[in-house]
Amino acid sequence: MKVENKTIIITDPCYIINKKQDSDWEKCDFGDDMGALGIDNYICRSTGYGDWSCTTYDSDSGKEIGKFCADAGLVAVFLLDEVLVYNPDFNYHTTKPWTTTVIPNFTGDVTFKVMPEEDWDVVSVVGRGNVNFHTEQTGF
Repeated sequence: MKVENKTIIITDPCYIINKKQDSDWEKCDFGDDMGALGIDNYICRSTGYGDWSCTTYDSDSGKEIGKFCADAGLVAVFLLDEVLVYNPDFNYHTTKPWTTTVIPNFTGDVTFKVMPEEDWDVVSVVGRGNVNFHTEQTGF
């Protein structure tokens, strides 16, 4: 995912679903097709583990940038402005900060790094750009 000076969020797509439109979770194929909701710039995949919590780290300094978690076993990266167009009531990034990492004014590329393990895949979100970051599972 290429990003040019936008605020990105890392979270489970189930958290951004508009609560006033219950059918939207089905409409987006349970997070696999966020384009069905008008969100075009995103990446999403299974956590490979199920429900989890993660910490996002600055890859250069090692300092914590934020946290996020998954209740639907998915991890996604979105442009915050697109999420707010779809769901103006979305506020987890401010009211429930453990659910959503926020990286403001990001320019660069975001990808998933997948490392196969014995029973599951270890998934990390990796960003390279004006902020270099990676995520690590830090809880269940």
